[in-house]
Amino acid sequence: MKTIAILVAMPMEAAPLLKRMEGTAHEKTAGMKVLRGRLGEAEIVMHICGMGMRKAARGTRALIANYQPDLLLNYGVSGGLVPEMGLSDTVVVTSSCPASGRDWITADAAPTDAALTELAARALPDAIRGPAATSIGIIVNKKRKARLVEKSGALCIDMETCAAAKTARELGVPLLVIRCMSDTVEPASLLHFFKNGADAAEKVAAETALVIKKLVEEDL
Repeated sequence: MKTIAILVAMPMEAAPLLKRMEGTAHEKTAGMKVLRGRLGEAEIVMHICGMGMRKAARGTRALIANYQPDLLLNYGVSGGLVPEMGLSDTVVVTSSCPASGRDWITADAAPTDAALTELAARALPDAIRGPAATSIGIIVNKKRKARLVEKSGALCIDMETCAAAKTARELGVPLLVIRCMSDTVEPASLLHFFKNGADAAEKVAAETALVIKKLVEEDL
């Protein structure tokens, strides 16, 4: 049975996938809390790491060290950076670059696994493949977002992906990232996220379940 480690930042993102899992139980390993169960023919170990790059890196490292998964999957909600990314649109992330002050270090972008990305794109034909950006904080300013797009080419922004990608690459575990838009480049308001976050989390969890089914079918 394939073991898939899943990293999410918030309980809101975890809940819709947990409803689809069977035999789910809470487990604590080396001080880390995980939710362990099955989704079809895959064994799932899920950790809710909290928001931010440090927590994502720490959670990724602990999942890999304690469970030796076949792959790591990071999914969740994200903010759109370009007008083409509407509410509930999905990005299968090809790479993510980090923020440093006001500039994006595009040379330091961390790629996701190309084969997993290709498989996810086949499972989700309406999704868009492309880069993401990872911020150290929530960005709502429209001009700031435009500058980030100019420097990075990113379609969306979150607070965990780049750290997960860098850590997984360092430890030699393939990573797949799926993100669904809970807010858009306009209006630039946190209220937009709070209004639409739960719906985006439900959609990306359903899409993640489809991708996991295809992963098992193709034994990738």
